[in-house]
Amino acid sequence: MMPTYSARILTLLMITALGGCLMAPLSVPITYQPESNVAPVPGASSVHVHVVGEDQRANTTNVGQYDQQSVVTSNNVADTARDAVQSELRARGFVIDNGPASTEVRVRVEKLNGHFFSSLFYSSYTAELSTHVEVVRPGKVTAYSQSFDETDTTHPAVFGSVSKDFADALSGALEQGVAKLFDDPAFMHALISKT
Repeated sequence: MMPTYSARILTLLMITALGGCLMAPLSVPITYQPESNVAPVPGASSVHVHVVGEDQRANTTNVGQYDQQSVVTSNNVADTARDAVQSELRARGFVIDNGPASTEVRVRVEKLNGHFFSSLFYSSYTAELSTHVEVVRPGKVTAYSQSFDETDTTHPAVFGSVSKDFADALSGALEQGVAKLFDDPAFMHALISKT
């Protein structure tokens, strides 16, 4: 018996919908966990800082591939990077504001990409992050300019979640990048020094 026209259309729509669900992008959050027990920086309370985040990647949502499925961020990468740096500055005693006398910290995300590797005995999620940070004093004087490249790899649990493991690798790369920035004495010197 030949299927009716409406039955064929319904079947085609179901196949299309199922295929669309299977190939829909995997959405992952990128998060940042601030450092704990951070000591205030001497002189920071008199320094006003405005943090600006910029995402300079060609595709600002895509952060990788899992098998045949693209991986996208569920939050804004530039905002997340900005908020991470801002939280660490605030924890060290800097005053966060956008006044005309504020020193500007520009955090540019130039690359953020993750990929999944799997073999018979081993699998991992690896994320790569490239950022460029500048400290610009009032009067447009650049006091600091440095690029950072970080890689973070996570190994999934046996019954782990793909989105969680992918997000952990991306978030880990961001945490390492921020830690490296704050470990750079030249960054703190550029913020505190008046010369």
